[in-house]
Amino acid sequence: MRWGWFLPWIVLLVAGASIFQSQQQYAAKHLENSRGNVDYFLEEEKLKTALRLQKKMPTLGYNNILADWYYLRFIQYFGDSPARKETGYSAVADYFELISDYDPRFVNAYLILSTANSVYAGQAPVTVELLNKVLKNISPEISPYTPYLWIYKGVDEMLFLGDIKAAKQSYEMAASWALARGDEVGKEIAKRSLETAAFLAKNPDSRKARAGAWYTIFKSVFDKETRERARLEVERVGGKIIFLPDGSTQLQLPEED
Repeated sequence: MRWGWFLPWIVLLVAGASIFQSQQQYAAKHLENSRGNVDYFLEEEKLKTALRLQKKMPTLGYNNILADWYYLRFIQYFGDSPARKETGYSAVADYFELISDYDPRFVNAYLILSTANSVYAGQAPVTVELLNKVLKNISPEISPYTPYLWIYKGVDEMLFLGDIKAAKQSYEMAASWALARGDEVGKEIAKRSLETAAFLAKNPDSRKARAGAWYTIFKSVFDKETRERARLEVERVGGKIIFLPDGSTQLQLPEED
């Protein structure tokens, strides 16, 4: 009897059972929390240990399924506000590394993971290292959002690593990949990216480039507190975020660079 056809269903059943178990544990944890019994720091250490052990486990060839599964687990982890207020986001890098090992072409996940790891977890060097890894495995054709990975990397290199040369190269790559989209949005992304690269070429401490980088963070983060911090950083370098009647925003660059 041939069992090859049955293996995907086994993997799905195991994944489904694990997700159900995770949801049960999540609900139980919050029930305990309501009674004041949760040790969030202990839970965080257990989670990080489990993620590191998972990196050594065989995948049986179902890497994409596992990448999806752990991305859902990451979303649950990230959205657990009571726990994150206590422990912070120290497990984000472990999720990022695990998912990038399973599916380096999972572009949409990395758009979220990169922001979470750099801005919330404060691990921009790790983010840049992991983005460098996944960018070697993707091309601009696989997703219209691939240029943003270069932009996010450039933001990290400029604001958090101080590597202006690398940031300039990342923005130039973003422009090249954006043009590969072949649409007006891609042309606009390329234009803005090349402008940022030009600002950095003329002035490594460019106020205009920094305003643009903080505006990228403003549009990427998920909570009011961090958005407010990004808005204040834009104003600190002489820029301004303008709120439009339709709810959208636009960036007013500093007059002087």
